[in-house]
This record gives sequence, structure tokens and C-alpha cells, in this order.
Amino acid sequence: MKRKKLSLTACALCLCCMLILFPVICSIVYFSTAVADRMERNAQETVSFYLEQIAGDTSATLSTLRNCIYYLMSDSSAQSLMRDPVNTPSSQRLAVEEGLNRAFFVGSQLEQSTVTGLYLISDACYFPILRSGIYAGTAARVMRVYETLGDKNSARDLYKLPEYPDYCYMIVDYFDLDNMAPLGKIIIELQVDGLADTAALNTIYQQAAVLLTTAGQPLSETEDLFAQAIGAGSGYLKLGNRRYYHARQALLPTHAAIDIFIPHSEIVETSRETMKVYIFFSMVVLALTLALGVAAIYLFYKPLRQMLQKLDRLATGDLSVRMEESPYVETEGMTNAFNNMADNLEALFGEVYEQGVLLRDAEFRLLESQIRPHFIFNVLELINIRCMEAGETGICRMVTNLAQLLRVNISHKHEQTITFQEELRYVRYYLELQKERFGDSLNYSIDLEDPEILRYYLPKLTIQPLVENSIVHGLEPKRGGGTVRLSIWEEERAVCVRVSDDGVGFDATQIDFEQTHRTELDAKHNQVAVANIARRIQLLYGKEYGLHIQSEPGKGTDITITLPADISERGKRE
Repeated sequence: MKRKKLSLTACALCLCCMLILFPVICSIVYFSTAVADRMERNAQETVSFYLEQIAGDTSATLSTLRNCIYYLMSDSSAQSLMRDPVNTPSSQRLAVEEGLNRAFFVGSQLEQSTVTGLYLISDACYFPILRSGIYAGTAARVMRVYETLGDKNSARDLYKLPEYPDYCYMIVDYFDLDNMAPLGKIIIELQVDGLADTAALNTIYQQAAVLLTTAGQPLSETEDLFAQAIGAGSGYLKLGNRRYYHARQALLPTHAAIDIFIPHSEIVETSRETMKVYIFFSMVVLALTLALGVAAIYLFYKPLRQMLQKLDRLATGDLSVRMEESPYVETEGMTNAFNNMADNLEALFGEVYEQGVLLRDAEFRLLESQIRPHFIFNVLELINIRCMEAGETGICRMVTNLAQLLRVNISHKHEQTITFQEELRYVRYYLELQKERFGDSLNYSIDLEDPEILRYYLPKLTIQPLVENSIVHGLEPKRGGGTVRLSIWEEERAVCVRVSDDGVGFDATQIDFEQTHRTELDAKHNQVAVANIARRIQLLYGKEYGLHIQSEPGKGTDITITLPADISERGKRE
């Protein structure tokens, strides 16, 4: 099954998402833990502050009411009014009311709307001390309280009737200070909502529930879940399906207390809103980043797509294709590498083509020299038989060497490389023929350092043309003939072949191995054959191998060939 390839674009986009989402997730975790804890602590401090403020105000109000009760107990006019309510003049009643107002509303701790009525009540009389008590509805409520709760007596408790849920009452017995005989009741009617001012707290926590309790019972109507939690310690508790922060403070020396319940969701609502805004902007940043990333990837991939098109053209054989200069530093190396590769391929293709042309030219020349080889062999064999019959052994030997030379040439006509043994046999046949021609004026020697070299391969027709040049261009122009020496040795994984003669020599600086066209100088020194041999060696084995000529006019010529020690048969057949 073919393995699915990864997409660099997908990997880059995933990396962008991870780089953005990771800090976002870390921030969300931080908000949900550290920031939420900090807001809970701030909420506790805020609730404690406002609870102390509300409790202080409520305690001051209740303290003021108790002072009013003590004032009425000690006021002589009030005592006279309660002892003889029938004969007490109305002016004395006004004096009691005015004195109570001065004592009642001193300072700013008490709102007049909180106290809806203050009464001196006995079985025989009913005195509304405050003007608000003159209303019939208020009087009916107070008398109902007196009839129902007449047995209550405490300045530290607040009482209420279920039928009047918005009001609570402070009920205290009124005594005659001379003989401590009970004269009636002091009843103060209060609005429950006015006792605890929660406006400041509700501006911060709108869902906060503030309860005023006395003796463990709520004075105002509330939900059952809050009523069940009254008396519990301060801290977080679960009521129903919601979590609340609960704080409680007693209003000493009374038996009243204030309980505050704040939903936990409202405490952390700010952090949640902040988190929502943060997540929204994070998603916007992520979307913008992805859009910019896609645009950057498209711009970056544009030169890559162009490179791919160039590679496709190069793969189809268009060696002239080149990449334009890249505007990016990162892709400049790829552009240079591609252009260098195209240059090398073009040069290599030219070398291979040139090598093929040279080999084809050598083959054509070889074929031209082999016109009707079998006919020539038959004629030479006939000449050899006739010479043997005539006793001409010298001529017979010449014919035999010529036949062997032609036979070796034909037998290797399809081979590009041959062994040194085959090449030297070809050279010997040629030298023997030249020996018959020149006689004693021509001497030659073949020195082989190690017979193992005979197993190595070299390009065919490498040594024989050099020997031919030594005889034709070196020894023929010289009077008295000369000597051709062939030396072969091995050094450091290379085989060296040197062809030396003591002929007329020439100026070796005039030879240009890059020149492939015959000139007038070629007629004297046959540069084409030497240049072709050097070019063939470099094409087959590389620039480190080749041909070196050392010659001076009148001092002979040394031609040295360097070949690799090749014992393999690769390239033996075209």
C-alpha cells in the first residue's frame, strides 16, 4: 500500500494554529483558575466591607430606637400621659412628640421613611407619637399587633405578623417609674426593607440577596433555600442548582443578624465576559494569521511551482531551460543548484555527443581501411604460399605480419577497450612490418614492468598511433634511422605508457589538444591523432588522466600516457 505523503502547507497551517491556540488555552486556564480565585477573594472582601457598612447602619438605627424607648420611659410628660391619659391636655401630648422628635432624629443614622409609627398603647388609650401614626390603616395594624403580640417585651428583638410581611415591630413594656407598675406598651413599626440599605451592594452584585433575621427567622419574605441556609457559616455553599457565597454578621447587642447571599456566577461573570472577549479576539487573530499564512505560503510556493515547471522541461530533454533569479534568499541556493545542474548536464551531453562522434569517426576510418577483408586475406595467403614455394622467407614473414595486423584490427572492430596484451600484439605486428621496411636502421624495444599489466584494459588504437608518429615524423626525417622505446609501468592505481624516440623532435608548445581541425602544422606532426587520443582518454576516464608530450627540435620526443588501472570489462562492447 502506498504511504500517504504529508503536506507542507497543512503542516505549516497546523503549526500556526498551535502557536496561537497554545497561549490562548494557557490564558483560558489562567483566567479560569488564578483570575477566578482572585475575583472570589475580591468578592469576599467587597461583601465583608458592605456587610460591615450595612450592619453598622442597621445597628445604629436599632440603637437609636432603643434610645427613643429609654427617652419615653424617662420623660415626665410621657409618664403623666400614660398615668392619666384622659385628663392630659393636648399641649402636653405635643410636647412629648416634639421632645421625641428631637431625640429620635438626631444625626443621620435614621431615615424617617424607615419608622412608619411609634405608639404608646394601653388598654384605655392609644397615642400615636409620630404624625404618620394618625392614619387609620396604620392604627389598625398597630392595634392588631398589640392584641396579638401583647405578651412580647424586648428591646433586642424585632417581631412581625405573617399578614404584614413588609413591617416589623419593636415591642417594650412601659412602666411607672415611681412604683414600677406596667402602664402599657411602646410599639415601634418599621419597614423591613428600610432597615438594611443594600443599594450600594446591589450596584455591584444585582442578584445579591440581603436578609435581616431575628432569632434565626427572616423578617422579609425570601426563598426557602435562603431560609434554610440562615445561620450557616460564611463561605461558599450550594443552594439548589446554584453556588452562592454566604456572609453573616450579628447586630449586637440585639438578637438580629444580616445574611448576604451572592451567586457565584455573578462573582465570576466579569472574568467570563473578559474570557469571551479574549477568545473572540483570539479567534480573529487566528483567522487573520491563517489568512496571512496562506498568502505567504502561496507567495513562497510561486517560485517553487516555477522551479517544478523548469524541472519538468529539463526532464523532457530541454537542456536550454534555466531558472530566473529568485527574489528570496531561501530559494536562491535552489535556483543556483538547478542552473549549475543544467549547465553540467548540457556540458556532459556535449561531451558524450563528442565522444560518440569521435568513436564513430574512428569506426568509419577503420571500416574504410577494411575494404573486402576476406578477399585481401585470401590474396595475402596466396602470396605467402608462393613465397614459401620460392624460398623467400623474409617476404613470407612480412606477409604473415601484415595479415595478422589486419586480422587483429578486424577482430576488435566493435570493441571500445581492449587489454594491453591485445594492444601490444597489434603494436608488435606494426613494428615488425616497419622493421622489414627500414632494416637495421630501425630498432625498437618494449619494456613491461609487470606481466600483470597485460590484464588491464585501455582504449584500442591508443599506443599504435603514437608509435607510428615516432617512426613517420621522428625517425624518417632523420638520417641513419633511430630507436623507438616503449615502456609500461604501474604507479598508485594508474598505468603509465611512454613512447620515446631519438628522432628529429619538434616544438611541443605548438600542440593544442583542444584543436580538432587539421592545419598546416598537423601535416608535420599529425596533431589530430595525438589530440584525439588525449581527448578520448579524458572523455572515458576524466580530467586527471591524459597525455603529456616532451620534445625539443633535434633531441627526440617523449610521449607519456596516464591511464587508470582498469581490470574490469565495462565498456568493452559498444
